[in-house]
Amino acid sequence: MKNLTGIICVSILTSGCGGGGGSNPAAQNASPGGIWRGTDSVTGYPMVGLVTETGEAHFIRNDGVQFVGTVATSGNSISANYEGFTQFGYVFPDGSTHGTGNLSGTVSARSSISASGTFTTDKGESNNATLSLTFDSLYKRASSLATIAGNFLHPASNVISINSNGAIFMQDPNTQCVVNGTVSIINASYNAYRVQYSYANCTGSAATLNGVQFSGLGTLDNTVSPERAIVGVTGQSGSTKLAIVWSLPRT
Repeated sequence: MKNLTGIICVSILTSGCGGGGGSNPAAQNASPGGIWRGTDSVTGYPMVGLVTETGEAHFIRNDGVQFVGTVATSGNSISANYEGFTQFGYVFPDGSTHGTGNLSGTVSARSSISASGTFTTDKGESNNATLSLTFDSLYKRASSLATIAGNFLHPASNVISINSNGAIFMQDPNTQCVVNGTVSIINASYNAYRVQYSYANCTGSAATLNGVQFSGLGTLDNTVSPERAIVGVTGQSGSTKLAIVWSLPRT
């Protein structure tokens, strides 16, 4: 199996809350933080999203398309402009690998997100979509380097190791790729990890990955057996934007 890749970059402008009379306290912005699950209305594919307390978001569709960016809220409102990318080596139905879109809706902290928007590929194919996402309490699992340390099985039957200091290492005997990177803690109270790594020594079609610095988010799903690490990262090679999704059972 190839690495699943794709990108959606979400950037959001937040409006301040208005107030009258000056004596009422300002309204609180709902936290978008969480692990969010739902279904993409266009494709019917399941989707899982990981959003930090500061709003950094990586949404992963199970066909490998990734939605990435920063979510901000104004009260209970949410809005976004975003980019979408297919997984490495794959295309959207019209043959493009990239597009842009927007969405808006509402968020109920630690409960649900409801939003709608439009996505248009670079070749002009446009789709309207709705999202109905439910909070997964898995997000409330504490994070630590000791918790995530261990060996995980890559889809190409390679072992990815994470040591107790958070160092990542993988070597692929088929493509000759060598991966080195780090995992770090974002907020120890929540099940979200910062993941950064780069490729070197890749041959063949994978050579595109050489030297690319990838960064993104990961989480540990211990509701399945064996436990699984889900990681979504993005990077750029020249003018080409790339993304990789890993879904890795612990060995």
